Amino acid sequence: MEKILVTTDQSSNSKSAIRYAAKLAKLRHAELVILQVYHLLKPFKWSDAAFEKYADEFKQKTTAELNAFVKDVCRTADQPAVRYQIALHDNFDTVDGIIEYSAAHNCKYICISTRGAGAFKKIFGTNTSKLINRSETPVLCIPSAYRTKPIKHVLYASDMTDYERELLQVVEFARPVKATVELLHVFYPYEFLGDKALTEASLKKKANYGISVHNLKRDVTNALLDDIGAAVKASKPSLLVLFTHQARPLFERLLFPGNAEEYSFYGNIPLLTFNKSPVIN
Repeated sequence: MEKILVTTDQSSNSKSAIRYAAKLAKLRHAELVILQVYHLLKPFKWSDAAFEKYADEFKQKTTAELNAFVKDVCRTADQPAVRYQIALHDNFDTVDGIIEYSAAHNCKYICISTRGAGAFKKIFGTNTSKLINRSETPVLCIPSAYRTKPIKHVLYASDMTDYERELLQVVEFARPVKATVELLHVFYPYEFLGDKALTEASLKKKANYGISVHNLKRDVTNALLDDIGAAVKASKPSLLVLFTHQARPLFERLLFPGNAEEYSFYGNIPLLTFNKSPVIN
């Protein structure tokens, strides 16, 4: 069964990710895993047996607290009942722990809350931004103030370098939840554009799914995020999809025009990021 992993530190900021992941797991008939990464330091004077006993008690107590926290989140959100598994993973580095657990348990998506205001690391939080840049597993970033809504429309912002292969991954997310998919191509004036209807027909055949194409002329006097923001405003998507270059993250490149705090749409809608695989010629 497909697994959706959601991370939490039992803070109020993490509640939106749990609500979103629970809804997504229900729609995709997936197993929901609630993960908390922790780390315990052994006091120098403690014996191995004493520390092991302390660690066992800590895990039992934390599991009970986490279970109560999740039940309260789902109850207050009037969330449909969904089966979930509680998991604790020991790692000194939170992001490393999330990535380790996700890889070991073959999770399909990682869901994490974002802070929703300010520049890159303030918008997404240090752990979230690191996870986006390093995770091979797709990452769903849910604004902390987001109230779960139906997933009706997915906007995929593409640089068109490998869009056919990337689109299959977008459709794989959208199909089970019956969401429409729109491909956003921000083009430069010198670029050649093919016939929109023919392009949509070709994509539908290749992806076996209806795809609408949104060609938006690049305004070179603005930051690229201005153009993406305009498309988000017009499209009103339930989710924005980006593919990131982990060698030099597209995400940070986009979000550092110097005034990233102005791009409020990143704090208003969920974001799904995929690791952009290198194109093999």
